Amino acid sequence: MIRSVAPGDLWSLRRKPRNQLVLYTEGLLAQAHRPVWFALRSLLAGNSREWATMIYRDRGGNAVVQAQGRSGRPEQDIVYLAVGGTRGVHAPSDYDRWFRLLERLCINAGHNHIQRLYTAIPSQQRELREIFRQLGFQAFANNTILHLSGPDWDQRTTLAQMRSQARRDHWAIHKLYGATTPHLVQHAEVRNARHWALPLTQTYAGQRRVAWVLGPDDDLHAYLRLVSGVAGHVFSVLIHPDAREYLVDVLRFGLAQLSDSRPVYLILREYQGDLLAPAHDLGFQPIGEQALLVKSTVVPLRRSLLAPSFDPGLEPQVAAPRISTPREDLYPYVRSS
Repeated sequence: MIRSVAPGDLWSLRRKPRNQLVLYTEGLLAQAHRPVWFALRSLLAGNSREWATMIYRDRGGNAVVQAQGRSGRPEQDIVYLAVGGTRGVHAPSDYDRWFRLLERLCINAGHNHIQRLYTAIPSQQRELREIFRQLGFQAFANNTILHLSGPDWDQRTTLAQMRSQARRDHWAIHKLYGATTPHLVQHAEVRNARHWALPLTQTYAGQRRVAWVLGPDDDLHAYLRLVSGVAGHVFSVLIHPDAREYLVDVLRFGLAQLSDSRPVYLILREYQGDLLAPAHDLGFQPIGEQALLVKSTVVPLRRSLLAPSFDPGLEPQVAAPRISTPREDLYPYVRSS
């Protein structure tokens, strides 16, 4: 049986699952995922666009899938999968349960007007990726997650002269994004200039988001974003193709803004592969790779602008009265004398 989370499920979610997988996003790297608190928020919100938790139960055990919405956008990230209970001989496998849960989650997303579902699958999870493929998900990019685990081997002390992001920079950042991102990725992410706006307040989990830019207002060289939480700091960066030499100074500027010893991560896309070597010189080491998948729950409708002009159904139709003398139709061939 598959259903939305209920109050009685909160106690079972506190138990350690037999098999679980956290599909890390930028926010989850900075803030540890807590399934029970997430399920509670989903229960209070009624499994809406922002919080969704689905439960699968049978005689052999239970399974759970959780998805989190993106603020202000009709999108969700699938962030957590888990299976609990004992594994029976004739019980469905963990992947079968996840398939049924994800299928129901996609249906509920359509009912809640979610237009796109995203997830980040670890590269070694081939069986799980096949499940998502069968559900209609398509890969559009790969992530490399790096962890700052060594000293600054470059041993330079220069910092980029960056300034805090302002409202006037939204379009310039979007322009930089378009110059550094393949069209396939842009089509999958469907971003606009408002996507780069920073929240005015912190999120429920106490995350902090700040960003800096480098270059003139209308032609930026670099963009650096930082997401901070209790679990660590996560950097993401955009560098113009003609300004790759700024990467080390840009990252060093970001590191200079940190004042604690929490773990530091850097996320790079596969098309940013030429940035791996400079990041390695700064002390960042790869710790994992992810395949980014997306599923669209809507189909774009194309309609010609000329169609209404030629549509006969839009023209008024008035029935014209018939002009004839009484009973004229009964004597069509009467001769006059």
